[in-house]
Amino acid sequence: MASFAYRYRKAIAAVGLGVRPAATTADASVPLVTSGAGAPTATDPNGSIYLRTDGTTGDDSLYMRIAGAWVAIQGQTA
Repeated sequence: MASFAYRYRKAIAAVGLGVRPAATTADASVPLVTSGAGAPTATDPNGSIYLRTDGTTGDDSLYMRIAGAWVAIQGQTA
């Protein structure tokens, strides 16, 4: 028998989800979580995360915006 929490949990999924550290933060500085094909080219705020839908390895599937540049986050390749 499944637990109460398991039966009543809801899936959470969103594209372009903004993460607000405080209610007074301006939208232009809020990091975003986005996805798409190809390497990221948008000028999102630092701290933003990009999930590449056509990545072929763990090393080219996740990017983070650091110091104004998109940096591929190394992951498992095997």
